[in-house]
Amino acid sequence: MMVRTLLTRWGFAVTAARCDDQALAALAQSRFDMVIIGATAAGATAVAEACAQRRGAPIPFVALVTPGHRLASARQDLTWPTTGPNLRQAVWQCLRTGAEPLDAAAIAALWGGPANPIFHRIVRVFIPEARRQLQRIQERAAAGDWHATEVEAHALKGAAANVGAHAIRDAAARIEAEAARDDPASLPALLNALCAVTEPGIMALQRLVAADPGVA
Repeated sequence: MMVRTLLTRWGFAVTAARCDDQALAALAQSRFDMVIIGATAAGATAVAEACAQRRGAPIPFVALVTPGHRLASARQDLTWPTTGPNLRQAVWQCLRTGAEPLDAAAIAALWGGPANPIFHRIVRVFIPEARRQLQRIQERAAAGDWHATEVEAHALKGAAANVGAHAIRDAAARIEAEAARDDPASLPALLNALCAVTEPGIMALQRLVAADPGVA
């Protein structure tokens, strides 16, 4: 109850399961950005395995553990009981490490590789603009302007795709689709997910550009 209350307060859309059967059914029926598992609960191992073996991409999860316990494949172990700030930090770390920020194959296909000088110039334009677009998306969503939110998310999605930042692209695409609905209930959680992947994606692009300082 504490975890559900805090996550809801922070803007996440939460699905709570009372047992492993409910959790496994939810995982089979819906897409989740992350999962929190009580490591000592009955069936916790089965839920962890379902997250790790999810077709397409594993679902990152936080394991709430007591001393001496852990779950294999957990992105974060958090000793329980804990505090709200510790839980929030674990959630953010879990979301940040859920996927590689860049798609090397896409960069190679689009630009022939990261050494292309045109790619470098586009990255240098993209980085400050992505931060501005993220801010605009947050502002439009806070004002309840769903159409403007959709437009800004679409722009960020396209710009991120051009530089191979697929984690940003995918998070922006989910916001674009949700903002197009009349009742975008999960938008706060999707905004959290976008915030979690934007800076790691930008930092990864900065490292690519810095690796070849001779390129203008």
